[in-house]
Amino acid sequence: MVGRRSVWSDARVIAASASFVPAADEVWRLQQNDDPECRWFRSAVRGAPDAVAGSMQGTYVLTTDGELLGRINSANPEHVLKMLDGALSKWRSLNRERPRATAPIITLPDHRWEDSYPSDGLALERFARDVNGPATDAPSRPVNQDAVWFAAGELPGFVPSSGNVGAVRDVAPGLIERLTRFAFVDNVRGQTLPFSSKAVRVAELKSEVTAVNEKVWTLRLWGRTTAETDGSDPGEAYWKSNRAWPRSLSTNIIGEARWDATRERFLSFELVAIGARKGRTTFNGRHREQNAAPHGIGFFLKIAPRDHRVAPTYINLYGAAWVKMPE
Repeated sequence: MVGRRSVWSDARVIAASASFVPAADEVWRLQQNDDPECRWFRSAVRGAPDAVAGSMQGTYVLTTDGELLGRINSANPEHVLKMLDGALSKWRSLNRERPRATAPIITLPDHRWEDSYPSDGLALERFARDVNGPATDAPSRPVNQDAVWFAAGELPGFVPSSGNVGAVRDVAPGLIERLTRFAFVDNVRGQTLPFSSKAVRVAELKSEVTAVNEKVWTLRLWGRTTAETDGSDPGEAYWKSNRAWPRSLSTNIIGEARWDATRERFLSFELVAIGARKGRTTFNGRHREQNAAPHGIGFFLKIAPRDHRVAPTYINLYGAAWVKMPE
């Protein structure tokens, strides 16, 4: 998140990146997993395919056949620019006639969470931001992103069974619980833990048909959530906190969506959730705050662009049959 804000938003870095083919990936799997893709990456940047116990965060420049031209781990755009310039100079000086491998190296991964992208379902972008003071105050920075995915077969769980104006339903429990546990978490300033199912105290969301235009229904959504834990149950994330951090997060939700009843898919979907958080986790950047004091937090969810297929952070915990798990 710091890199996105300080480096990749810099106009000079954006201009320089036009000479490269940018790609982003989750560093934990690259340094830990044993599939061909991850072993190829570690071999290219470290000279050995073995898993790494520490962190391999950073920016890397590689040729398509795996030659490392530059690397850096910095949130300073000046330093990153210097590395990119050096890597580009190396690329321009490469011998284009040099021998290349006669057979391609097989680097396809055994599994990626993006393989579960719900192309016929609902893929939402989720933004989290601190909310301080009155509603008229300018929102504070920073802001962080995530995603929430729902498969096509789950979508009717958001929609009343009747297309009559005034028809209301409770959104299916599993859908609002997914938001409560995995979307409404405090990663505004860094990495955080999900909530376990035991931490969910309130998970309510209602949907009402407010207008009908032929086969397109306009829906009003509203509800509330509360999750609270003493920290003894970390929520089954890949990594564990260095201690039990008590924390809670509550929201009030409002939203609107447009549902195509013929194709059974959403044409638009927007939710705003405003609430309060307490506590912290190991890496979420709240170490300077009073843990027991409540702080405002807000979330905005909307349909993601079709080319935005970054998987949700906690998709491995969805417990849904449509999510492809590693073998």
